[in-house]
Amino acid sequence: MLEQAVREKPADAAALKELAAAYAAVEDPRAEETYRRAIAAAPGDLPLRVALAEFLWRVRKFDRGNEEMESVILLAPDNPRLKAHYGVNLAGQGRFVQAAENLDAARRGGFDDADVLYYLGSALWETGRLEEAANRLREAAAKAPRRVSARHRLGRLLLFQGKSSAAVAELARATQLDPQSAEVLLDYGRALEASEDTPRAEAAYRRALELEPGASLGHYLLGALLARAGRREEAEGHIAVYRKAFEKQQQERLRSGSRQAEINLGWTELAGGLLEEALAQFRRHPEDVEALRGAAQALSRLGRHEEAVRTLEHALLVEPENRQLRYELDKEHEKGEDK
Repeated sequence: MLEQAVREKPADAAALKELAAAYAAVEDPRAEETYRRAIAAAPGDLPLRVALAEFLWRVRKFDRGNEEMESVILLAPDNPRLKAHYGVNLAGQGRFVQAAENLDAARRGGFDDADVLYYLGSALWETGRLEEAANRLREAAAKAPRRVSARHRLGRLLLFQGKSSAAVAELARATQLDPQSAEVLLDYGRALEASEDTPRAEAAYRRALELEPGASLGHYLLGALLARAGRREEAEGHIAVYRKAFEKQQQERLRSGSRQAEINLGWTELAGGLLEEALAQFRRHPEDVEALRGAAQALSRLGRHEEAVRTLEHALLVEPENRQLRYELDKEHEKGEDK
């Protein structure tokens, strides 16, 4: 329907905008071109330009998404919400210096809600501006006193700075706000231990492990504390659990790294037209959704549409709510019907 509407009125900004959003929802690569056509038809529509930047970020075209967002900010330099939105996304990309600049500009422009202050404090910490980071996180906690995240992050920062007493106070408040968080309890225990309050630190570690028995860090922290207290037998039991989990994580990282390298090679070969070679790489990982998508694309380009359909159907069994897979399956059915 939308594609037909655009064919009938190729310069209709509203129809182009809706079609671009539909493409973006399933990460169809046609979304970018359609957004740009919509922007050409309605150059003053800033939300439309922001939507294009968000799509580019979502499909991991970060540099192009950033360029698009910077062009939006140039058009509306006094809009602090745009700078805040950009700053949060830059933080997600690990670009903390730029993130801090944009978030601080948003704060100074009057948009200083708890989220902006929290992300700004976190970005400042990552850039080594610790006192500024602590101030912003305190402000975030004051803006939203019932939320745990800012107090937890502030407590961790204070502990990192060696301010154990202050860290205990903040993390105690965080545990009161969320007594079921094993992660907060472990950090609270670390602060208590740094303050030489060993009995309460031990109690915090044990409570965290009650909530999350598989928390390997909790076993390590409790085991180390018990070892320092001379309680060797119990300490060794916790350290053994930690070591086993650590070895398992390392093995999984190796497997995951190897798997992703082979899948990346498959996409490279597919882009270069080496279809059989790409298919062979993807088929090494028959339960990985990304590999199944790649295999389906290789099969489709080889003209093996029935196999491509079966491959996408199998991928949907792994991720039944994946809209992109559903879209690609529908398109593959159409290709098969055209033959």
